[in-house]
Amino acid sequence: MITVVDRSARVVVTGLGVLTPVGETVEDFWDAAVRGVVGTRPLDRPDAADFAGRLAGEVRGFVAARGDGDRVTRLAVAAASAATTDAGLAPWAGDPARAGVCFGTLLGNRAALEGAVTRFHRAGGTAADAGRTDVRPERPRPVAGLADAVAREHGFLGPSSVVATACASGNSALAYAAETIRAGRADVMVAGGAEELSSGIMMMFASLRSLTDDALRPFDRNRSGLVVSEGSAALVLESYEHARRRGAHVYAELAGWASACDAHHMTAPHPEGRGARRSLERALAMAGVEPERVGHISAHGTGTPSNDSVEAAAVRAVFGDRGPAVTSLKGALGHTQGAASAIEAVACVLALRDGVIPPTANLVDPDPVCPVDVVYGAAREVPLNVAVNNAFGFGGNTACTVFTRPGFGGNAG
Repeated sequence: MITVVDRSARVVVTGLGVLTPVGETVEDFWDAAVRGVVGTRPLDRPDAADFAGRLAGEVRGFVAARGDGDRVTRLAVAAASAATTDAGLAPWAGDPARAGVCFGTLLGNRAALEGAVTRFHRAGGTAADAGRTDVRPERPRPVAGLADAVAREHGFLGPSSVVATACASGNSALAYAAETIRAGRADVMVAGGAEELSSGIMMMFASLRSLTDDALRPFDRNRSGLVVSEGSAALVLESYEHARRRGAHVYAELAGWASACDAHHMTAPHPEGRGARRSLERALAMAGVEPERVGHISAHGTGTPSNDSVEAAAVRAVFGDRGPAVTSLKGALGHTQGAASAIEAVACVLALRDGVIPPTANLVDPDPVCPVDVVYGAAREVPLNVAVNNAFGFGGNTACTVFTRPGFGGNAG
């Protein structure tokens, strides 16, 4: 049978799942985010002595109901299972070849590999010991195993991919999944991001002098760096027609997405935010949304001196002096790396649902070199129709997504 493809198909969000340092269910996470709860604190992991940082954001007490292997895979499976249950797709009763998975990650299961190597060296083992499963309780998988594990859990036989565009990976995964639906290759895609704490990534940020020993303070005059964190989030994306036929609840529409590259520096953003600006402009153009109709921006907002000022400049270049209300969840969560923009996408959807913008935790003294309307101190209640999610990563990777309320204008029809 030949399927007639509608390449302008609307893509909607019908399920959410999330695990973060402030909550391991969607509603717990959202309640904490709206109250400005901070989930970063001194590390208490058994291997904390190997980490090059004092503060981190941990998903504490997480025990996977299902799944095996490394922690990041279990986090991904748990978030995806929560999202598919929320969407009413567990168990999956449709054509398995029409359902797929795309997850983003920065390092994937590297933490499990690091643990095995550390134990091997401490024990003074031989090369043959490095392959023994009894010296590493978490068996590392290939990075592609993130999507594979989710697909096997639900019996999805459609497109399956893992993307790694540094800290823009979550948005990149959402964009790829949405493109897959628009291209007619799937009716349903589970998309998101997952990351676990890793001594390697903490050492990397420490070597770049990007870690703070105080607090992650996005857009604050006294911001001094980031705090590394872990977490996972998944969103169920469907074509609007597929969701309508099965009577699904639609949270929001993923109306636009775009990516670009600074092509400037491996770790530093372009000083004029060129890639960020291009991603914003192209995502809004795809969504058919004028800048003045955007009510909220979920900022990348890492709390580093260069990132926040460059992001603020890009926002002002696109939206002008009277731009949308901006918030950064990283003050509360820390930087969840490849999972960050997936978690922040969930927050955008919930902000549209409830008409509430969470505060930027730890922001006390807004920096005048970041002249944007940052929400801080308390959540802001305001009717919202459009929310934009920013994500910028090393290598100049930039990615933006645009979410709208169901039935809103632009391309929502």
